[in-house]
Amino acid sequence: MPQLMQHIDAIAREKNRDVLFVHFENYEHENAEAESYHLRQNLMEWLQQRQIAFAPCMGIEQPGVIESYSGDLYIDVPFDAANPSYQVVSEHLEDTEGNMKIPGVLFFVLSLETALEIEADREEFLNLHPEYDTDEFSGRLN
Repeated sequence: MPQLMQHIDAIAREKNRDVLFVHFENYEHENAEAESYHLRQNLMEWLQQRQIAFAPCMGIEQPGVIESYSGDLYIDVPFDAANPSYQVVSEHLEDTEGNMKIPGVLFFVLSLETALEIEADREEFLNLHPEYDTDEFSGRLN
């Protein structure tokens, strides 16, 4: 069944804060045998066990680009080293030097400042390219 997902930069603007997300390299949504599929399932189970909210999300929105889902997950925890939930997630995904502990799993923060810049760039692009009309499904239609 189709699912409407937000782009990570839209989530940052909605939350009005920096946001965390996870990307899975070489993710194969339709292949339950793929390692990336199992990595994602394992992480979702781990988050659920710790009652840490998450949601599927798209990457950064790019005007005029329609992309397929690549397995990204928004993690609903503030980017704050003093936050206990952030510490739990960070310690699970990163070593003390910030390297990823799980091969194929990348942990990112998108700043609100960058999300606002992305929105301004998108608006500028749409103003320069009026042939891209917006719609309620994807935010843009060719």
